[in-house]
Amino acid sequence: MAGNNTQDSPEEIIRFYQQLGFFVGANPTTIVEWFTDDHYESPDPDNPWHDVFLLTYTENEVWTEDPEADVCAQNKVYSKVLPEWALISHGAFAPGNIQEHWESDAGPIAVSFELGSRQVSIRPAYQDDWIDLGVLLQINQLIAGSGKQFECAFDGNSALVLCVTPQIKESMRAQRKFPFAW
Repeated sequence: MAGNNTQDSPEEIIRFYQQLGFFVGANPTTIVEWFTDDHYESPDPDNPWHDVFLLTYTENEVWTEDPEADVCAQNKVYSKVLPEWALISHGAFAPGNIQEHWESDAGPIAVSFELGSRQVSIRPAYQDDWIDLGVLLQINQLIAGSGKQFECAFDGNSALVLCVTPQIKESMRAQRKFPFAW
């Protein structure tokens, strides 16, 4: 199993993630070629951020965007991003009837929605035009019974969000030193 050492090939890293449910049906060599074409270098098995960038090539398993997303009252970014996060949760998070309310241009912000038979709300912090990724922790409290949690890695203008079990998170952290935010 892969473990952040120079003896792991980039293809072995992809196979490690395939064992966890990512890159379903993908050819590891193809993923490595895409990465190399986009980044002008092969994935470095010793660089945990290369794992983050590799995971951007998996379909319907991660959300990856620039968190500087023109967040403001008029753009209703949270109303758009919650369904995107729901998609990658594979049923763990299924918000309906999402309403985003801003008291002023600088907040406070409240996002209410139906979750199962409950009406719930989260309160993103105003961070200028950036998505408050910390709101994922509030969502995690709401979906605790699902067995999955939202996790993320971010550095500046790149964020990767995934929804995984604690066992998958621990495996990624222990075997690949994945740079989870929390």
